[in-house]
Amino acid sequence: MKTQILLFSFLFLFSCNLQAQYQQCSAILQSSSERVDNWFNLTKPGFKSDQIMVPQKSNLFNQSMSVWKWDTILCYDTSSAQKPFQRVSRKYNSLGEALTNLFERSQGSFTWENYAREAFTYDSAGNRVALLQDIWQNNTWVNFMKQEFAYNANGDQVDWKRYGWDSSAWANYWHYSWHFDTNGLNDTSIYQEGQDSIWVNNYLWITSYDNNGYMTSILTNTWINNGWEVTNLDTYTNDSNGNILTLLRQNWENLSWVNNSFYTYTWDTVGNRISTLIQEWQNSTWANLQFNYYLYDSQGNRIMRLIQHWLSGSWGNSYRVLYSYDSNNNMLSETFQDWDNSSWQNGETQQYTYDSWGNSLTGKYLWWYQNFWQPYDGSLYVFADHQQDIVLQGIYRYSAVIDSILVFMEPARSPLQVTLFPNPAHSTMYISSRTESTYRYGSLTMYDLRGQLVLSKQIVNETTGIDISTLKPGVYFVRFSDDHITRVIKFVKV
Repeated sequence: MKTQILLFSFLFLFSCNLQAQYQQCSAILQSSSERVDNWFNLTKPGFKSDQIMVPQKSNLFNQSMSVWKWDTILCYDTSSAQKPFQRVSRKYNSLGEALTNLFERSQGSFTWENYAREAFTYDSAGNRVALLQDIWQNNTWVNFMKQEFAYNANGDQVDWKRYGWDSSAWANYWHYSWHFDTNGLNDTSIYQEGQDSIWVNNYLWITSYDNNGYMTSILTNTWINNGWEVTNLDTYTNDSNGNILTLLRQNWENLSWVNNSFYTYTWDTVGNRISTLIQEWQNSTWANLQFNYYLYDSQGNRIMRLIQHWLSGSWGNSYRVLYSYDSNNNMLSETFQDWDNSSWQNGETQQYTYDSWGNSLTGKYLWWYQNFWQPYDGSLYVFADHQQDIVLQGIYRYSAVIDSILVFMEPARSPLQVTLFPNPAHSTMYISSRTESTYRYGSLTMYDLRGQLVLSKQIVNETTGIDISTLKPGVYFVRFSDDHITRVIKFVKV
């Protein structure tokens, strides 16, 4: 059986005007053509430094470590009843990495016509280095967009370029570049936009950290009159676990820092965010603006997100999102509700089914109309290994076609002498590392399937025992790294 681990909402890209692609499509691309777990935005909406994105190592949830792969996904819209209007097919290389995605549109009676396609290339470490997107026009493939990626020796992504096809040549769209310090922390980021055949500076971000590696500030510089000028500053405080407690945002005006907004965060004992208070600077004082509250079940799954706004001296409900899960912590539904005077009113919902590996088999989008849930075209997630993977746009439902078995072992891309045993384990696991490190130790971190850090330890001996008795049974990713190599191993706690 093959079930989905990755799909790209390519079809949505083609509905965007080519000349306005960055403004209209960048958010979709960041969660589709790049895996969502490889990117995070260090800032919040409503500020110039929102464009800063920092890449995480691409092999943290490397698709080659997954066992199941999907062959085809059929997508339906409400106008097509039970007949799919869109088909997505994939081919893989021997390591389980996606080589091509073919998008087709139904021409009736289950006959298909080419619509769009994607092609991927990788380096020897499994990092994606190029993505080419084409559309089908006048019975031939026509260039649409391409992306290029580059990495340093430690596997950190240091470059990301995006181009669009302009009639007869590739036109520059935008360009990110990053620098990492000796501890692997991103200290400098630059964003440029395409202008004719050159890249023009736009933003420069300089990030600072404390001795624990926790972020303390981001200084934003803007390219003005052919030079960098300081424009904004974000200042952070953190607790002992690295959770952000406060974020102060300031603008540089008239040679001094002027307050803009202030964020206050609270967390529970296991690192789940409980609340976010957002205030803005008004008349020389902080004024309440928005309050977000989060609720979790006993397994750590978020079951509610509540948003309130400050109105006439008190907090008023705005909207909320409710989540439900099965016994394997797969999200079964995500329901949006609006506050209408004195009660919650249904808005829209998404519903999913899964295989035993946490890959979504079907997705369905409904909206509340005339007191009933009714089919409607909207956005649907595709999940893989219990985590959100991509977003499909403008469909009512999808289903995965599962017709064969494809099992992958971890590829031996380089002679890394790192062994984790026993695997599975119940109370103690051991890591044995013999690397070419110039230092005498490395570091081990363990993440759950939601990408949350659950364990961190320095490795000072060739073989080290680690107590895992307090961890919940399940699948984890163990990441070992030193100054020479990085290795990620899937581990099962029983």
